[in-house]
Amino acid sequence: MRTVWRLPSQELLQDSGKEWLLNVLANCDDHMRDCTIMLIWRIWSLRSGLTHEKDDPPVTATSDFLQSYMNSLNLCGRFSTDDILKGKMPVVRDAIVEVPAPPTGLHWPRPPLGWAALSVDGAFMQEDGSAAAGMILRDHEGSVIFAAYRCIFNCNDALEAELHAIMQGMALALQHSALPIVVQSDSSTALGALTGDSLSRSAYGHLVLEIKRHLQDREFVPSKLKREQNRVAHRLALYSRTESTTAVWLGRSLPCIEELVPLDCNPIIME
Repeated sequence: MRTVWRLPSQELLQDSGKEWLLNVLANCDDHMRDCTIMLIWRIWSLRSGLTHEKDDPPVTATSDFLQSYMNSLNLCGRFSTDDILKGKMPVVRDAIVEVPAPPTGLHWPRPPLGWAALSVDGAFMQEDGSAAAGMILRDHEGSVIFAAYRCIFNCNDALEAELHAIMQGMALALQHSALPIVVQSDSSTALGALTGDSLSRSAYGHLVLEIKRHLQDREFVPSKLKREQNRVAHRLALYSRTESTTAVWLGRSLPCIEELVPLDCNPIIME
């Protein structure tokens, strides 16, 4: 299926512990997530058939079936039932799911020589109020100085979770490194707490005040990332929120991200 669909790498599609599949899906874009779920569903369907002594269809038949099924779903999303029944739509070949070109330049951007990069992310679930922060500090070679995740209690929204991640990550960076720090986040609003006062008089004022205090002890420079460049911190936060756990590891990766860090650091992207 990789010849026609863009799927997660083989390294990621391995059981690395509880909730491993949810972590993989959370780091996919919408198209890749749909294709991955569809493929897993088909694999389970074939396994069920074999259990009941049905014949195993050829791989080409499964590939054609999945592509046809995905095309049908795409048509349902683009046209009404009446249009489909009356044929008022492009022919099926126009609706073939094409494999998007892989994104370029979306790896983690390493810091300059003599600096460390603190990648942070906050996770928040509106339905149950669960929240967590993920943080990882790496040097210019991509070596892990520390990786951490922490549960956040009494969190009100996603922005508060992002600010907690920045504040707690900065505090850990001050403890475990003497280098100046590039603070990397995919939330431009939260990063604004390092350079402006727009949030100082908001409900997050206490977090902003703590961030400002950290700025007095070390040089911290904000850097806005895209979500695709912040996958490690995102997975740390997601793992902490779903598992309700807190941990700090020095000098190496936490088990839930150990397979992702090497992929994230290759190739080198200097910004």
